[in-house]
Amino acid sequence: MVSYVFAAAFAAGLVSAGSPHVHQRHAALHKAPSYDAPKFPVPEKANATCGCTTYTTTWYGEATLGPPAPVEVKKTTTILNIVTTTATIYAAHPSSSTTSEAPKQPPVYAPKPEEQKSSTSAAPVAPTYAAKPQAPAAKPEAPPSYNAPAPKQPPVYAPKPEEQKSSTSAAPVAPTYAAKPQAPAAKPEAPPSYNAPAPKNNGGKSPITPSGNKWAMTYTPYTDSGACKDTSSVHADIASIKAMGFNTVRLYATDCSGVQNVGSACTSVGMNLIMGIYIDAAGLLPAYAQLSELTAWGKTNGWDKVEMVVAGNEAVFNGFCSAADLANFINDVKTAFKAAGYSGPVTTTEPLNIIQENAATFCPVVDVIAANLHPFFNGGVAAADAGEFVKSQMDLLSQACHGEKEAYCLETGWPSEGNANGAAIPGVSEQKQAVDSIVSVIGGKCAIFSFENDGWKHPGDLNVEQHFGCSSIFKDLF
Repeated sequence: MVSYVFAAAFAAGLVSAGSPHVHQRHAALHKAPSYDAPKFPVPEKANATCGCTTYTTTWYGEATLGPPAPVEVKKTTTILNIVTTTATIYAAHPSSSTTSEAPKQPPVYAPKPEEQKSSTSAAPVAPTYAAKPQAPAAKPEAPPSYNAPAPKQPPVYAPKPEEQKSSTSAAPVAPTYAAKPQAPAAKPEAPPSYNAPAPKNNGGKSPITPSGNKWAMTYTPYTDSGACKDTSSVHADIASIKAMGFNTVRLYATDCSGVQNVGSACTSVGMNLIMGIYIDAAGLLPAYAQLSELTAWGKTNGWDKVEMVVAGNEAVFNGFCSAADLANFINDVKTAFKAAGYSGPVTTTEPLNIIQENAATFCPVVDVIAANLHPFFNGGVAAADAGEFVKSQMDLLSQACHGEKEAYCLETGWPSEGNANGAAIPGVSEQKQAVDSIVSVIGGKCAIFSFENDGWKHPGDLNVEQHFGCSSIFKDLF
């Protein structure tokens, strides 16, 4: 009983943290109500009638005094009617032995005047009330039934191996303990559960088609002023990228008729396309419009040249949406593209640390895992070491999803101008050295950033954001 009370009290304490009134209700179950016998004046008429000794003995005496013949006369009936209002007060006149016991009885079965009135309707009910005082006493036994579930609570606050051993002695408790320890074990098993679909999306093979150690280059259809390039300019740019030895172009968004112009240019020169849905400060609503535009294009032009779909570019890093919201959006993108006939991989891209911090959210929904990996912004990497740095980051990226999702770098490069960042020095020669290193070490899984300088961008803290264009050095190096 002590253990049950302790368990119940402990469980009640835990519950009270979330429900402040639970403890009060629990305490009420352990309190029995107490009442004082009501005091009423004794009618004078009762004293004026027959002898009190006979009357008192008949009413309060033991059952053995039974029904003497005088009790059945009409006078007795009159006295019983008087009892309606004086049944609990005769302690004032009978002998001391009678008054010492009589007042103790009523509070148990008749604490309220209303109940006394109902009892006078039938005289034999008095013995019945004498037997029922145990009923209120039975109520305090309700707490044991309330405490019965308490032994099931300890797994919540004491799932120690020692207690598991002791719990085996009690059959009902054992299933409870057996279920709890499996919960922590289930969490480490989560990655395999979400990794399973990955091979089904690409047949277990790489979805990309690199050309030697070159795979993709990023492209935006804007002039230096931020205006949209015309169709002929876009076609010329894509043909130039093809001539550099790349097989794929990464597009970030649908504006400036990007998917129409870049898509048709890729088709004409035999290149593949990475479609992009850009998420900015406006949130996810405009992104759904891009989703509709891309799926409509695919339905019309086919999906054979679409190598990958990327939903968002550093959207979580920039605070444009939460990881959970982005994951939900990726699911919507996958559903819409599948319905439109696309069967390739869908993913998103963020800096490595964002992927690692939100791996449990991203890994279940992406088909491949991707990140933007810039050695220049590390500050401790020189241009000559850029390739090895990106490779080491790719290894960490793959580990974020326990090696079950194929990893890609969707943006990497080196600036030709700007301010130094520790060991990372911007410059034309440094850019050549860094890009050559990246391409030679891991270029087959990286999208090189970018085709040309972006004069329309903000220069950034180090004044380098506008100077990642590297098409000229590719002509020299390759």
